Amino acid sequence: MNKDRITLLTRKLLATTRQLALGPNTYKSLFARVIEGTFRRDYLTLYTMLFLAEHNDPEARRAFGTDCVDLSRRVLEDLISLEYMLFKGKEQSAKKFFDYQAVEAKHDLDFLEAAGAPIDQEFKAKVEKNYSKVKRKFLDSSGKARKRAWEELTEFLRSQDKIDQQTEHEIEEEYHRRYPNVNDQTRRAWAGLDTEAMVEELVSAGVISAEEKRTLHMTYILGNRKNHFSPTDIAGFLFSDPNNEISDTDIALSLTATTTSVTRMAKIFADEFDIPESTKQAIDEIWQALFTAHLSEEE
Repeated sequence: MNKDRITLLTRKLLATTRQLALGPNTYKSLFARVIEGTFRRDYLTLYTMLFLAEHNDPEARRAFGTDCVDLSRRVLEDLISLEYMLFKGKEQSAKKFFDYQAVEAKHDLDFLEAAGAPIDQEFKAKVEKNYSKVKRKFLDSSGKARKRAWEELTEFLRSQDKIDQQTEHEIEEEYHRRYPNVNDQTRRAWAGLDTEAMVEELVSAGVISAEEKRTLHMTYILGNRKNHFSPTDIAGFLFSDPNNEISDTDIALSLTATTTSVTRMAKIFADEFDIPESTKQAIDEIWQALFTAHLSEEE
């Protein structure tokens, strides 16, 4: 979809859903709180991207294209997480999601303590109390798999007469040195999966088609390169004209991906809140326009 067409659809979506993002909204469920917060965050991200896309200073457009691709990755991750919640059971997943806030706080506290930052002891006690209430829900099962792998390797070496009792003891000590309290560690993500693994589960279950998976992965990879220290992306700044047409291509691609994602979020939003039928219809019309444009480009 070209930049001018997607810009018009984006502006229409933002106008249509502005009141949804501003609120107030009456919650029907815990998941409704998740979708409202997510929608509000990504509405503002899309608003920012539209502002950048409509800026016509040629010398700034390359920078804006890069930033738009970077921003689109975050919105894409949010949508995949919402779809995963719906797939796994929205209320159960929403509770798990909010419970994980206590785990995030504990991880942050541990990081600050390790860095030698001053910690308020009353705050620390509160964080650790909240953490202890939910910790068992988020233990990292990968630690058990790692321990089992070390044990199986040790057993194999013993059966081949490759190690003696002393070496076996040294292997055990080395394991505990590398992975202290591994069975007591909590996950680094609320679902225990990264974005790629969520996509794979959704594809396996038929929630996402193989074609949608291909599009998601292509967009996600492009966003990752902008979001990380990527040699591929850095090279593009060395060998390309900073004012060439790549900027418009990046803006159009990222704006299309993000507008599609936010429109899908708006449809989920409409299922969780009482909103006017006219708004629902307008969202459906935008969704259909995006879908039709995508099909015409494939042809």
